[in-house]
Amino acid sequence: MTENKSVNRMFLVLTIIYIGASFLIGSLPFVRLSQNMALLLSEALIFIPALLYCKYKRIRILELVPFRRMHPAVCVLVVVCTYLMYPLLIVLNAVTLVFVESGTVEIMNIVNKGNFFTAVLLMAVLPSFVEEFVFRGVLFQTYRKSKMLPGIFLSAFLFGCMHMNFNQFLYAFVLGIYVAFLMEATGSIFSAMLAHFTINVTSVVMSYAVSPFGVGNPAWDAQAGIPAGKFLETMDSRSLALLFLGIAFWAVIALGTTAGAVGIWIAICSISGRREHVKRMFQGGNREGIISPSVVAAILLMIGMMMREVLI
Repeated sequence: MTENKSVNRMFLVLTIIYIGASFLIGSLPFVRLSQNMALLLSEALIFIPALLYCKYKRIRILELVPFRRMHPAVCVLVVVCTYLMYPLLIVLNAVTLVFVESGTVEIMNIVNKGNFFTAVLLMAVLPSFVEEFVFRGVLFQTYRKSKMLPGIFLSAFLFGCMHMNFNQFLYAFVLGIYVAFLMEATGSIFSAMLAHFTINVTSVVMSYAVSPFGVGNPAWDAQAGIPAGKFLETMDSRSLALLFLGIAFWAVIALGTTAGAVGIWIAICSISGRREHVKRMFQGGNREGIISPSVVAAILLMIGMMMREVLI
């Protein structure tokens, strides 16, 4: 069996376990997990199958999770580059909220009700480590041996789908593409983890910053009549016009900041000594197909879960 088919089967098993555990826990009346435990369990259900796969296939972790020392200046530039990408993610999030409900309401409940440091650990530190290990490590590092660009897009697409709601899918997909390019620029998965952490910890900090004013608190928003998404259904024409105007304004900003991020990314390549590698990164490969029935089945399962969230 080829490496791509093998890793795709692992991902299908991971998806089945993840969805199955969600249904099982939700259907058992005597099982009541706290939101913190639910977050821990969700990350464990992603991490453990991937780790067992590496053990079963006798793959050295460092083969799939490339750690390379990064110059302190590169670390700073990764954070700057990520913040320059932030307006684009805001626009993509706003566009999806026009049509679907927010996929982060329950997570924001944890932020508003819980301890700040616990929220940072569970929503920023843990996901940046676990999800980058699986999606940019095990999956992308396998796919890239065959076809670099399709490998970037497939691993990012699976990352977006794994959030299992349409709201988070789009910006998670773009984030997955961005961090894969960061990995190639630095040669280290730490850059992807740092970028992922930066995005998540910023969301946590912003939620805590505005929570005393009620903004972003799902309970307060409901009392105030502020919809958590599906703006096309819940807003009148005047409010929609203002919303689209705001999205257009942020889109213009996002164009400029994303162009700036590209410039910073080029600087990261140069400082990391990876400029020549990046120039040739789309050449070569064994041209083995990275799509197999297993990964198609996993994608259909995750899309089915996203459709279920929309319909119920």
